Amino acid sequence: MNYSISNNAEYGEYVTGPKIVTAATKLAMKEVLAAIQTGEYAKNFILESRAGAPTLTSRRRLTSGHAIEQVGEKLRAMMPWIKKNKLVDQTRN
Repeated sequence: MNYSISNNAEYGEYVTGPKIVTAATKLAMKEVLAAIQTGEYAKNFILESRAGAPTLTSRRRLTSGHAIEQVGEKLRAMMPWIKKNKLVDQTRN
């Protein structure tokens, strides 16, 4: 994996990663994985979808004003090839 990332990202993995991926983080990830493996996550997602996706819609609205979303929009505008080869059809989401 490290072969495919920048030196900056690799350095960050070594220096910053252990501060972020702690025992508590690993426990939380195991809990999430268990929910996926038991089907609990899929069940909740199906119920969310049947209800008109209120959580998803709300979270999209809340995060749309976040600085990272604003910067991302500006960056994508500078890369016309992205628009040409849309990865996501927002008319369907």
